[in-house]
Amino acid sequence: MGTEHRDAVANTLHGSDLSTNPDETLNTKPHTGTTTPVHLDDRTSVNAFNPHETQTYPDSSPLERTMSEDLARAILCEARVSRNSISVRDTTSDEGVDAQTLKWDSPDDPQDPMNWPSWKKWLSTMTVAFICLCVTFGSSLYVGGIYDIEAKMKVSQELGLTGLTLYLVGLAFGPAIAAPLSEIFGRKIVYSVSLPVSMLFIVGIALSKNIESILILRFFTGFFASPAMAIAAGSISDVFPPEKMGTAMCFFCLAPFCGPVLGPVVGNFVGEHKSWNWTMWVNLMAFGILLPFVIILPETYRPILLKKRALKRGITLKKPEMSNAQFLKFMFKITMVRPLLMLFTDPIILSLSVYLSFVFAVLFGFFEAFPIIFRGVYRMELGVSGLPFLGVGIGILFGAVVFLCYDRYVFFPHNADGTVGRRDANGNIDFGTPEDKLIICKIGAISLPISLFWLAWTSRKSVHWMVPLAAGVPFGFGLIMIFFSVIVYLSMCFPPLSVASAMAANNFLRYLLASVFPLFTIQMYTNLGIGWATSTFGFISLAMVPVPWVLTKYGLSLRNSSKFGYAAAAREAALKAEAGKDISPTDSSETVREEQSQHGNDEHKSLHPSQDVYYQV
Repeated sequence: MGTEHRDAVANTLHGSDLSTNPDETLNTKPHTGTTTPVHLDDRTSVNAFNPHETQTYPDSSPLERTMSEDLARAILCEARVSRNSISVRDTTSDEGVDAQTLKWDSPDDPQDPMNWPSWKKWLSTMTVAFICLCVTFGSSLYVGGIYDIEAKMKVSQELGLTGLTLYLVGLAFGPAIAAPLSEIFGRKIVYSVSLPVSMLFIVGIALSKNIESILILRFFTGFFASPAMAIAAGSISDVFPPEKMGTAMCFFCLAPFCGPVLGPVVGNFVGEHKSWNWTMWVNLMAFGILLPFVIILPETYRPILLKKRALKRGITLKKPEMSNAQFLKFMFKITMVRPLLMLFTDPIILSLSVYLSFVFAVLFGFFEAFPIIFRGVYRMELGVSGLPFLGVGIGILFGAVVFLCYDRYVFFPHNADGTVGRRDANGNIDFGTPEDKLIICKIGAISLPISLFWLAWTSRKSVHWMVPLAAGVPFGFGLIMIFFSVIVYLSMCFPPLSVASAMAANNFLRYLLASVFPLFTIQMYTNLGIGWATSTFGFISLAMVPVPWVLTKYGLSLRNSSKFGYAAAAREAALKAEAGKDISPTDSSETVREEQSQHGNDEHKSLHPSQDVYYQV
């Protein structure tokens, strides 16, 4: 976050007045030091290069937005502090122009990433998406060399698998640092620094002579590779408006799941025909192919671009009211401290995080279960035994297509007048409740145990190997459907910063749980056998099937009682208003107004938040 957002946070923390009129525009008084309540949105701004002139931008209608666009706004690679309705100091003073008010010269400004040509937008989008694919690809690629590591370094399989565990732990902790840094220094520098550093650690792993070096370096490889996972969706949102980024963001979401699936497919062949070192060299090659694109990748973060242009034009900018250290402390609270509090105190976040984390962890448990099945039962060679993961990959891609179709044609059909969404009895657009969107989760919840029991009791010599391989399709389908549903549901239930914290908690638990599953999978399959070991996962997933139905029934009351939701923000605002104090809720008064006007006590209306909030996948 640059000076623009640091000032917004500073004013929020200082208890500045918040505008209560959603139509209020900027009202600046030049060369004064007083504080004036203003409303900042995407339609009205101060032209930073003529500070006394206001200008109006066209705004996208909220009726144009679909669930995939909520998904796009929810997939955070960062917790972006909303500027809406936050009081700021006057835009001009003797000290200079407030960086928070910097805007483009016009709606058609060619330097605005939103106005870039399509090829440039998609080059940026595909670059960051493939970075994320390579990061997750590197997690499971390592598994193909474990047998060689065991033989050459005389270590147990569990100790060899610890390299996978520590990589995932690095992915869990890295984003807490990456997101704040991208807000201060911009996105490009984070990509440009983190990718080469992680490549150096990969080289170190490939040249390691003992298991201790491998394990330590694997953690740091994951840690320094993770920033791309934390800010990539923010990069995509920088170049696409909400009504156009839904599809791009949905396919971007596939990276955390397609990467681990492709890892064994490639890594097992490398491990069979080369040595374990070559799994790292292949990983390095994948990053190396992307490195030139990262070097030419343009900066997309608006506050950084505007600040650089203002300084280039000789415009004096005011110093941010919040220092970098204060801002990092604030963001650390949002990305680490608050998520843990929400995880253990909010039943919605706890239930959905545990559910999604379990499903994700089972995927990583398959890295050991599949070799036991396809090498042990069907006597496949090491390289070929990785191909059954393609079944999971096909299911993931199929689930993404189903989600997009369900979104476009069921939840938000296109109307003849160009608007999107179903209409109520009065002809008004009705987006439905957050619980309506759980139908996607219900479909995935049913698919998941079916796939696991299918795999459990068809993995035998008397059954053709294609049958257990095909069980991966419904598993991948259920996995991605549950993932999409969870993030859309959370994005509609909580205000922006709470969404960011909720998804940070979800991400942390997801990678942490996934990191330990491979360590006990071997013992479980050895002691219980393939049928009952896989059925154990199936019974757990079966026990979790009621989760979306329970939330459908009790979701409204849980949301109203949550101390992190819209209702809590509205209650806090009301109490402070009664006390005659400045309203300074956790997120912004915009979320309070949305809660009061759309949510309130009417369970037939839903939040359709449009704040700039994204979270890590």
